[in-house]
Amino acid sequence: MAVFDTLRAARTLRAAGFEDAKAEAVAEVVQAVANGNRVTRADMQGVAMKVDLERFATKEGLQKELERFATKADLQAELERFATKEDLKGFATKADLQPFATQAAVKSDLQDLELRLTIRMGVIAATAVTIGVALMVALNQLLL
Repeated sequence: MAVFDTLRAARTLRAAGFEDAKAEAVAEVVQAVANGNRVTRADMQGVAMKVDLERFATKEGLQKELERFATKADLQAELERFATKEDLKGFATKADLQPFATQAAVKSDLQDLELRLTIRMGVIAATAVTIGVALMVALNQLLL
């Protein structure tokens, strides 16, 4: 590690005609700049080191890392818990309800159905986002 000698720099500047205070100030500024451009241990925190990347160097290491993520079969099993188009065909439509209720009752029932369907669609959307994120992370890990 190179060390900047401020005393020697100040003496050299004095010999070149600088006043004492100016020579010392210039030497201190140069030292501060030199120290500011060095990489410290704190700067290196969070940087991937060779030892961090070794587990991805072999097919076996990469396979072991990928085992942490959901497989296609895992995701398929999770999706089977949600309603399909066929499941939704069993719900009553507005036309089915019309003969049995007043307009206000139908409106209230439809709002309730709308809320439940919105919640289900939200769950489906959240699952799709989760699956997408998991796939992106897996691909990102593959590319590292």
